[in-house]
Amino acid sequence: MAPDVQVARLRPGRSRTDSCLRLLVIQPTPFCNVSCSYCYLPDRTSTLRMSAEILESACAAIFGAPFLGTQLDVAWHAGEPLVLPVAWYADAIACMARHAPPALEITHFFQTNGLLLDGEWAAFLARTGARVGLSIDGPADLHDRHRRTRAGGGTHAGAMRALRMLREHDVPFHVITVLTDAALEEPERLFDFYVRNGIAEVGFNVEEIEGANRTSSLAGPAAEARFRSFLARFLGLVWSSRGALRLREAEAAQQAILADRPVVDEQNQPFEILTIGVDGSMSTFSPELLGTLHSRFAGFAFGHVARGCAAMVDDLAFRRAAREIQAGVEACARSCAYFRWCGGGAPANKLFETGRFDATETMHCRLIRQAVLDEVLTQVETHAHGLPAP
Repeated sequence: MAPDVQVARLRPGRSRTDSCLRLLVIQPTPFCNVSCSYCYLPDRTSTLRMSAEILESACAAIFGAPFLGTQLDVAWHAGEPLVLPVAWYADAIACMARHAPPALEITHFFQTNGLLLDGEWAAFLARTGARVGLSIDGPADLHDRHRRTRAGGGTHAGAMRALRMLREHDVPFHVITVLTDAALEEPERLFDFYVRNGIAEVGFNVEEIEGANRTSSLAGPAAEARFRSFLARFLGLVWSSRGALRLREAEAAQQAILADRPVVDEQNQPFEILTIGVDGSMSTFSPELLGTLHSRFAGFAFGHVARGCAAMVDDLAFRRAAREIQAGVEACARSCAYFRWCGGGAPANKLFETGRFDATETMHCRLIRQAVLDEVLTQVETHAHGLPAP
């Protein structure tokens, strides 16, 4: 996934025909108050905000969709969500409550850099039962190397202040760290940073070639070898910590290994993820496709909330993308020994790394899928005590 958030997950142990909407990504604004060097968003200086009319139409379209299940995760992302005031989200959640079926269980997720978090925000998040992903790339020197204000200042102190505030208000949170080449020599220092600051759960995103970010310091055989070495050392520390720290990628690999069916990647299945842009445009598959451009495609807006979800099925751009994405999944199934535990990979990574959706292996899958699976199995063999409890 793109830096800052991994909103789509693997779903081990279920049939590919067991499909329904599981994740709704809403872009309240594309604006971000910081300027990360590896950001994939193309319009993060735009100050547009989603109107009440668009939000009302979005709620009507989503909660009237035939593929709605009994649980739905709503991720507020694709810009810094806390740029908008608490009152906007209070109205948005009330709008969802008016439209949602009574039996639908909704969980709200906010992915934030934390700089705008204050007491009002923390109280609101606690009151609504929201979960927070807080972007912290480790100690200040690693974090501030890439996560800087628009004026060039560091953001680490603000992120750590947000962490303390979330803990004080008992808001459940995890930390997202984007790994670049500078972090690969620091597994012990990263681990100590998390444990020392009471961070119980962390997710590793890698610096991806995606959207506006055209290069990665992790690209190439030498960097990938260093990544595997970093991962082996870090996982050894996690394993030895006996539950003091959970690594999202290791737990996902563990679940995939133990599953009685091949995993399914929600990103390459139509309508398991829906993304709604600030203007009401709608997309599916990898959330970061919406709003990005590619020479082979006119865009990835497959519909609009005013026309409802069903109209997306007849959109020619959707049909073309869906065919090519499915061909890519089938190619992975034929050629990749990791397919059972991967599900065919994220379309966005395939497109931005190779230029096509029907490609197979990417840098992203070699690092986040293959290397993680290999190292988790190595830890099992090394410790010979079975997998730790998830």
